[in-house]
Amino acid sequence: MIKIAICDDSKVDVEQLETVLDTFGHYQIYYDVYFSAEELLECVAMHREEYHLYIFDIEMPHMTGLELAKEIRKNDTNALFVVLTAYDKYVMDVFKVVTFDYISKPITTEKLEEVLLRAIEHLEITKQDFVFHFRKSQFRVSCGDILYIEKKGRQAVIHTIQENLKANMTVSEIWEQLDSRMFMHIRMSYIINLEHLRAIDGDEVVMDNGERLLVARMHKQELKEKHMEFMRRMV
Repeated sequence: MIKIAICDDSKVDVEQLETVLDTFGHYQIYYDVYFSAEELLECVAMHREEYHLYIFDIEMPHMTGLELAKEIRKNDTNALFVVLTAYDKYVMDVFKVVTFDYISKPITTEKLEEVLLRAIEHLEITKQDFVFHFRKSQFRVSCGDILYIEKKGRQAVIHTIQENLKANMTVSEIWEQLDSRMFMHIRMSYIINLEHLRAIDGDEVVMDNGERLLVARMHKQELKEKHMEFMRRMV
């Protein structure tokens, strides 16, 4: 199930968005509509509502789309933003809040379908669960929450956004559950999540939590290419 929040003070634009979303019957899509940023934030705060994808107008009264995105980002680092804008001058500001994409107004069915299909593909990759056992307990985490996996002897340490968890898994068992479009070996003992790769700095990668991990020379070029490919799917 992909949950989408639409936020736009234009009823015409909202109706067009709803019309296109309603044609995606072969996908499990649930969406809510809000006509102001304040209404959306209030609902998220009161009901602890979380959405995978937010589609909102860049220009709204009282609170702009960029201000809305920054507020959402404080509590949700994984959500995707699709910004609607009639002014290209906002494009660079849009991507400062890690936006998935933007759509220039007037909205067309073709533009919206293209962006939604890419967003759905991206969410299908990142929202997969990673299931593992440690001792007699079973754990489940979202692949999107994994920063990197570190192999230590017979055990693996799953470094997530919230915590580090141990697992009894071989490398082949780990890769059975990972999507190679999203994860990559940077050296024998480390598999990183490209979504949480902040920078490639010389022989190291910098992850979203600030950790630096050494990259084996044989993987450096492939890493650059795979990261670029991953980012192209994002924008």
